[in-house]
Amino acid sequence: MDKQRTIAGIFVATALLSIVLCLPYLDTLQLWHEEPRRALIAEDMQQSGNYIVPRYMEEVYVAKPPLYNWLVVAVSLPFGEITELSIRLTSFICLLLLIASMLIIHQRWLGIPGLTFLALGLALSPEFINKATLGEIDMSFTLLVSLSLWLWFFLDQKQVSGLALWVAPGILIALAFLAKREPAFVFYYVGLGAYLLYQRRLVELFQPAHLVSAGITLGIVSIWLWQMHNAAGIDALLGSSVNELVNRGLVGSVISTAQHIVIYPFEISLAIFPFSLILITLLHRPTREVAMQHYPDVLTFAGTTVVANFLVYWFISEAAVRYFLPMLPSVLVICAILYQIALETTPNWIRNIAVGISVFTLLVAILLNLFLHQSFIGFGTTPPAILPSPLAATLAICVVLLALASLWVNIKGTHLLAALVILMMTYRVIYYDVLLPRKVVQFQQERDVATFVSELYDTVPASALPVSASKAVPNEIWWQLEYGDITRVSRDYLLTDEPPSRSQELLGTMNFRGREIFLVRQD
Repeated sequence: MDKQRTIAGIFVATALLSIVLCLPYLDTLQLWHEEPRRALIAEDMQQSGNYIVPRYMEEVYVAKPPLYNWLVVAVSLPFGEITELSIRLTSFICLLLLIASMLIIHQRWLGIPGLTFLALGLALSPEFINKATLGEIDMSFTLLVSLSLWLWFFLDQKQVSGLALWVAPGILIALAFLAKREPAFVFYYVGLGAYLLYQRRLVELFQPAHLVSAGITLGIVSIWLWQMHNAAGIDALLGSSVNELVNRGLVGSVISTAQHIVIYPFEISLAIFPFSLILITLLHRPTREVAMQHYPDVLTFAGTTVVANFLVYWFISEAAVRYFLPMLPSVLVICAILYQIALETTPNWIRNIAVGISVFTLLVAILLNLFLHQSFIGFGTTPPAILPSPLAATLAICVVLLALASLWVNIKGTHLLAALVILMMTYRVIYYDVLLPRKVVQFQQERDVATFVSELYDTVPASALPVSASKAVPNEIWWQLEYGDITRVSRDYLLTDEPPSRSQELLGTMNFRGREIFLVRQD
C-alpha cells in the first residue's frame, strides 16, 4: 500500500511538472504544418456527422485513419469547438496516459527510484515534450503501440495464456492502426516476433488463440478499410501505402542512406537526452552482468523489441526520429533499470559532481532569465505581452523544484534525478523566454494568416463566400478559412499558388513563408 501511494505521488508530481513545462501557451502560435489538417478533418467530422471516412477539402483523406481526429473531437467538447488549444491538448493528455500506464505496468519490476526515473524520462525528454505540445498523431500512436507491447509482456509474465493473453493487446494495436495504419503492425509483430524468436517460442504466433485474436484485430481494421474502399476505392488506399513507403526513403540514395546509418543512433539518443546518458554504463561489463542477473526477462523483452524495430528504421534514409517514438518508452525502461543498478555501484564522488552540475545549471538558468531581456533575444522586436516575465518563470520553476524535493527527500540517488530535472527545466525556461518569443515574432513578421483571411472576406462579395483553396495552399490558410464557419466551397473564387491564367482575374496576393498565394476570380 505504501508503494502504491508513492507511485501515485510520483505520477501526480510528474503530471504537475509536465503541466508547468508543456501546457503554457499551447495556443500562442498558430497551427502549422500538419496541425491544421488534423483540425480540419476533425471539424468536418463534427459538421457532417461522418466519423468513419475522414475528409479534407471536401475530398476523402486516405493517408491517415480517423482515430486521432476522434480524440480531438472528444477533447474539444468542453470548449464547444475545435481550437488551437484543444487539438494540442489531445497530445498532452496522451502523454499523461502513457506515463500512468508505464508506471502501473512496471511497478512489477522496478523500485521507486527506477519508476521515478522512468516517469521523469517520459515527461522531460525533448522529443516527448515536443510531441506532447503539437496537434499531431505521434503521441496517441506511441501510447497505443507501447501499451500493446508491454501489456502483452505483463500478461505473459503473469503466465496468462490463450485468448486472455492476445485479445487486449490485439485490440490496442487495431486502434493504433486506426491512428497511423501499417506502422502499427510493423512495431507490434517485429517486436513480438524478435522476442519470441529469441525465446524459441515463435511457434506461439501460429497457435489458435493468437490466430483468433489476429482475426479480431483484422476485423476491427476491416470495418474502417471497407468503408474507405467504398468511399475512395482500393487503388487510392494502395496508392497511399506505396506513397508512404517511398516517402520514408526506401528509394533513397546510397549516400543518404549511409549518412542516415551514422547519424540516426545519435539522433535517437538526443531525443531522450539527458536520460540516455545512463546507457554509457552498458559499456561496463560488470554492470551488464548485474543487470541481466536481476532483470533478465524485462531487459530481454525491451532489448529485442527495441533493436528489432530500430533495424527497420536504421536503413531507411528519410526516417525521422518521430517514426521511432513508440520504441522510446522501452529505451527509457532500460535506462531506468541501469539507473537503479547505478545507485548501488556509483561512488559518492560522482554523485557530488552531479550535485555541483545541478547547482551550476540552476544558477545559469536564473541568470539567463534575469539578465537576457526578451527584446534582445527577439532582435529588437518586443514579443507579445502574453509571454511570461523572466522573473515569474524562474520563480515558477523554483516552486516546482521545491515540491519535487519533498517527494525525493528519502529516495537514494536523488542527486542524479535532481540534476536531470534541473537541466530539462532550464531547457524549457529557455524555450519560453528565448525560443518562443522568436517564433512569435517570426510568425508576425510573415503576415498573420487571420488578417489575410479577414481581408479576403472584405475583397470577396458575401454572396460568393465561401472561397475554395487549391491543395497546394498551405494548411494554415485553409484552416483559417474553415475556422470562419465556411462549410461549402465556391467555384468562383480560388486561393492558389499558381499565377492567374487569362481566364482568371487577380484580386490579391499574399507572401506566406516564402510562397506567393494568389486570390483569383474565375470566369
